[in-house]
Amino acid sequence: MTSEQAQGSGAISGLLTQLTDNDLVIEIAGSAAAPKTPDVAAARLAQDAVEASYRALAGAVRVQLETVAVIEEVAKRSLSLWLRVEVNEGSRDSEDSLLKFLARGTLAIVAWMDGSSTLQLADLQQAIRVLAWGTSITTTAHPVLPSSAELVEAIVAWQKAKAGQNAGDAVRIVTNNGSAELDLSKRIAEPRSLLLSRKLVNQAADMIFLVEMPDYQASGQWQLKHGDVRTVAVTEPGTLLDKFYRRELDIRPGDALRCRVDLETSYGPDHEVLFEQYRIVEILEVLNAAKAAEAPAEQPAPAAVPVPAQELEDAAS
Repeated sequence: MTSEQAQGSGAISGLLTQLTDNDLVIEIAGSAAAPKTPDVAAARLAQDAVEASYRALAGAVRVQLETVAVIEEVAKRSLSLWLRVEVNEGSRDSEDSLLKFLARGTLAIVAWMDGSSTLQLADLQQAIRVLAWGTSITTTAHPVLPSSAELVEAIVAWQKAKAGQNAGDAVRIVTNNGSAELDLSKRIAEPRSLLLSRKLVNQAADMIFLVEMPDYQASGQWQLKHGDVRTVAVTEPGTLLDKFYRRELDIRPGDALRCRVDLETSYGPDHEVLFEQYRIVEILEVLNAAKAAEAPAEQPAPAAVPVPAQELEDAAS
């Protein structure tokens, strides 16, 4: 069947009997009070969420979804998208196993979003790990499981899909390996907050930062560089930089700050470093670029940077 619109009470039931591992159907049924069948745009949002889930689960394997048919059943106020999944995989056996894993993994994401009471990404990752080890894709190599960030991108797409549906709609994802119905009443307001599982603060590290842009707007944030790492550092009140804000101290791009900082590192549930934030608690010295050029021997040598600073730089890279 080519991409088209069809009408008739048996259209979707006949379609579901033809599904293979390459196929997936998104069915949206409007409520009895709905004035018309659901909009295609709402179905496309659900398709975007499916694609995001498949990409996260497929890793380096290229995955593409093509529309086979658009089926509208007026009497039932329903709209269905029949999608076909194409993967860029080597052998037919490995492709079949991957297709099963992608379908089951996507249904697991939906089940976790709507059924988990704690919304811990570690629980979702464990469920996906079990699915991976339960298919033949693991017989020759360890599966490359999706990272926390990749899963969250898929979850963000599902939240957009839910927000795009009409009140009272029923959305069902049907595959040859099972089905799931979205609970539109359950939303995750800030999906990216799922990444912040714990924080580790390293106190009182001495570091030298190159000033890329002074805080001319008095926002408390300085654009700095340490080695090859660019960062925005937050300054605490009561440091030498207060004189800069009162125009008693001149600091320009290219100058350097030798300071004591707190380093706050945010980790994901699978211990990946998400971001690091420097908080300047004390300015030990302002190293003027012009004076450094005139008297380089008086400036601290690069080897004088303490070891903890080098370790923190490696963690950020």
